[in-house]
Amino acid sequence: MSDESRPDEQVPQSPIEPAAPATAPADSHPADPVGDLQSDLERHRPEHEETAEGTDRADQSWHQEQTTESHRGTVASLPGIELSDVGVAVVGDRSQINFLQRPDGRQITVLRSQSTRLQLEEVASTQVEMTGFDQAAEQLRDQRVILLQGIPGTGRRTTAEMLLRSVADPENGVAGIEVSQSEVSLADLAGEKNLLAGERATILELAGPTVVSPGTLRTFEKQARDAEGFLVILDERTVTPEPALLPYTVRHLAPRAENVLRRHLLRILIRRRLCVGACPTCSGTCRSGFVERCLAQEAVSDELARHPRPAEVVELAGALAAWTGGEDDLHTALVGLRRDARRRELAGRLLRQDTVDLSTEDPQTTPRRQALQIAYAAFHGYPLADVFAAAHDLHTVMHRVQGRTDQLSRVIFDGGVDQMLRLSADEAPLAAPEVDEIPRRARLADPQLWKALLDAAWHDFDATRVPLLLWLENLVLHGREGVRQRAAYLMGWLATYDFDVVCNTMVSRWAASQQGSIRQAAVWALNIAALDPRLLGRVRGRTRDWAASRSPHLHDAAARAYGTSLGALAPEEALGQLRKLASRDDLNGSASVARSLVVLYDAAPEATWRTLVEWQHDDLRRLRVHGARGLTLLARRAAPEPDQVWPLLLHAGGDFQPKFDDLVEVWRTALTEPTTAFRAWQTLSVWTRLGDEHDEIAEQMVALLSRLSTGSVASRGTFYLNTWRRQSATARRVLEARSGSSTFGDDPTPPGGNR
Repeated sequence: MSDESRPDEQVPQSPIEPAAPATAPADSHPADPVGDLQSDLERHRPEHEETAEGTDRADQSWHQEQTTESHRGTVASLPGIELSDVGVAVVGDRSQINFLQRPDGRQITVLRSQSTRLQLEEVASTQVEMTGFDQAAEQLRDQRVILLQGIPGTGRRTTAEMLLRSVADPENGVAGIEVSQSEVSLADLAGEKNLLAGERATILELAGPTVVSPGTLRTFEKQARDAEGFLVILDERTVTPEPALLPYTVRHLAPRAENVLRRHLLRILIRRRLCVGACPTCSGTCRSGFVERCLAQEAVSDELARHPRPAEVVELAGALAAWTGGEDDLHTALVGLRRDARRRELAGRLLRQDTVDLSTEDPQTTPRRQALQIAYAAFHGYPLADVFAAAHDLHTVMHRVQGRTDQLSRVIFDGGVDQMLRLSADEAPLAAPEVDEIPRRARLADPQLWKALLDAAWHDFDATRVPLLLWLENLVLHGREGVRQRAAYLMGWLATYDFDVVCNTMVSRWAASQQGSIRQAAVWALNIAALDPRLLGRVRGRTRDWAASRSPHLHDAAARAYGTSLGALAPEEALGQLRKLASRDDLNGSASVARSLVVLYDAAPEATWRTLVEWQHDDLRRLRVHGARGLTLLARRAAPEPDQVWPLLLHAGGDFQPKFDDLVEVWRTALTEPTTAFRAWQTLSVWTRLGDEHDEIAEQMVALLSRLSTGSVASRGTFYLNTWRRQSATARRVLEARSGSSTFGDDPTPPGGNR
């Protein structure tokens, strides 16, 4: 859109217009999308916003632990302790990241997953075998490796799992290996001894099409034979293979859509124990007839013809399972199909000027409506006060990006949410609010609309990118904590569309911010991007760049990043990086390393605890300090249900429990280190009170306190135990057991203190 506007025009102005095809002179240089977007953003950013080159300020988050800068988790806490620990993003079940080191110095990021025997059985219950399945299984059995050629979305992965299930022991499950870097070829992986990692049945999937040579497949065949395993490689190419590849190649063809629908619909009816024939006493015989009746419907045949891919057919089966059987109700049952396509269409209409009212005298009516619609979708579930504030910010950004210099005197979102969230008078509103909520919150009729909105805004409307990025950045810089977090998540989602553009223009800038809350927003965004397996390698590389930089702010951002799913998926790598970061003096006042250690303890308790103990023996004091801080946070954690009355570090019911001697050693450092001593003694008093209520905890606390209240901790231990004994039977037991020791006395005065 042109920056010029005529003051006499009354047509509402909006930067949200479809991108027009651009032409360039034949001798012009290729455009730099990152540079162009960067210049646009800088031109429209308010001058008062913080820049990454601001004056350095040391991170003091450990000394200001109760500020809102800390990102609060949902982990169980011990009674009497308010947590402000890091939360862990959800990581896929039975998944982990591995890094393969190439001789040329490159590292390949590999996402491993595992399908269990029960999961394979569930898949087998609805599988429709492709033509030639038995021959393909025999080919896999003979060659140990096959190249399964097929278009994504045609059920090729399901076929691969079933092929492996038929030739290998299903008790061991099927492993999945996905390589996220598009530049990695099959030849790069051939012969990599750590790739298959002893798996007996493996599916290997690359990020895109790749060149395949007979020598590469022979190398994989040797690996599979040596491991007595089987390997299926998914290949997007459907070209006719050269003769040398024929023994390894299997062409995957999608099964007939009718057969897929028949199998899945029948399975849904059986699993839900649905009667579809009004039987007085249903034995299930009505279900097969119902399935055939569905297949005979013209509307169903049309759906299968237009959308024959297995995933689409499975969605159709779910819709038909809700059909009452009446012909008039069939349309109702099918109306929810292809929701993604309908969402996308609706999002496009929201972003276009479909709601322009040329009769209005206010040129800002439509931009106001659009701003509220976008903010309402983006902040589904948030209080309406936050939604209106975000909409005001978006409207202001849209106004500024248009090049308008007139001041927006006020922004009023009037007419009621129901009317403002309606595309037209004839259509249902986008909102479905719950009127009894206090406070009222944004409730979309379709909670997934925000994804389609971002997708359409980024890919279909070129003039929307700058306002969208500036809007989210403004919310990150100035919004309250909950709004900041959601805005960062949305920015991370945009990064899955164009990682380099979003990360270079926004996320890396936030990571270098002077404010810890803004650095945390960068980590939130990066963590969302990392949930896309294709970006794992790039996110990891960006985080390592931050850790290797000279900026203390980027060091802090990297330490925070290792306390997310990135660290949880690869804890050994994260612990190694945290050691390097903790060794630098610019994180002396930061709590980021300690908080990340708590997250990594959830993912890999033994490795994390071993790291804490090793740091206690290190000559570098700051490492011992960071380890002690990690201990004080871990000590606040409760064991998982049903034993949440136990401190996590004392609980013996899990897969790992620290050795008693190591626990004493790490506690001793925490109790004597000036930056952790107060909190450590405070937490230890909570453990002691728990012993008063539970005899088993009391026995362990007596042993622990007896060991801790000697040596370098003796004098202060005397003071605290004498203080606690007035309310704690456990403390009195320790004093009574050591009553003959000169270490203990009745004087509660701390060393060097006054009575």
